[in-house]
Amino acid sequence: MTSAAGSRTNITLRLALLAGALLAGFMTSVCIGDVCIEPVKALTVLTGGFAAGGTNAGVSTPGLSDILTQIRLPRTLIATTVGAALAVSGYILQALSRNPLADPYLTGVSSGAGLAVAIAIMIGVDFNFMPASAFAGGLLAALLVAQMARRAGGLSVTRLILAGVALSAVCGSLITLIITQSGSAPQAQGIIFWLAGGIAGRGWSDLTTLSLYTAGGIIATLFLSKQIRVLSLGDETAQALGVDVSRLQWLLLATAVLMCGAAVAASGLVAFVGLIAPNLARMLFVRDERVEIIATALIGAVLVMLSDLAARTLGQGQELPLGTLLSLVGGPFFLYLISTTKGEEV
Repeated sequence: MTSAAGSRTNITLRLALLAGALLAGFMTSVCIGDVCIEPVKALTVLTGGFAAGGTNAGVSTPGLSDILTQIRLPRTLIATTVGAALAVSGYILQALSRNPLADPYLTGVSSGAGLAVAIAIMIGVDFNFMPASAFAGGLLAALLVAQMARRAGGLSVTRLILAGVALSAVCGSLITLIITQSGSAPQAQGIIFWLAGGIAGRGWSDLTTLSLYTAGGIIATLFLSKQIRVLSLGDETAQALGVDVSRLQWLLLATAVLMCGAAVAASGLVAFVGLIAPNLARMLFVRDERVEIIATALIGAVLVMLSDLAARTLGQGQELPLGTLLSLVGGPFFLYLISTTKGEEV
């Protein structure tokens, strides 16, 4: 009993530390930029003067308020939401394949969603319909990869990843073709900027759509957490325990693609978040799916938020691509996982 209580306390403490890291990163992100803002002033503006004892007189200016509420706050919230969406999407794909190497980017879902968004940009689709476009592209990519990875007894993880990488290359080539054949320089420029990954220029309207998809996806994943645990025992065992495996797999796949598509529409091709966050969550916590899902979302949110902060502050006079920065972290982490994970025959 004492051991169980101590374990719960340890889990609570670690979750609290992750939440604290998220809060600290949030304040750092809204305070640091071309114009540095003192935390007390930022809190005063964001809380409507509450942090200054009910008055903000002499503390902020209209310009400062606009920087915080119209630029930095929505951007930071979008980065946080994108990170959570991609992280939980990766968690789902890893649960489906029962392999820690699965990732929305590596399995072709991100690239399929990306191609759909590129086409949507070219034909002038409104942003509110971008997640739906990305969802359709991601789902089609997921179906193609799953079909190519199918074998007797289930899916081959090796084939899944190889097919995903191949499909990503094809989608990347098609996106390049769209750019080169574009008759509009602004549209082509927008696609190129989006491909590199970034949240610059996003605002409250972008956050509204993204947050709805992400919140719904995370809630659905938490609701299905017990079935995910049973699924981890194997398809036959799960079926014997009363789980409709086929229905569950489709629900999880749709949830993962929905969140990934919404994130891609908002941030472009941002790789490896769905690979890093779930694995770190499993390293930090015992086998508890709900705790892992919450921790995965928190880690992904912190990772993208801090990477976005680095993207807009490290460059001299220009913003660095968010996707490139995350790849510099995710690539070595992927190699580490390969070196410590037993291989599978194709």
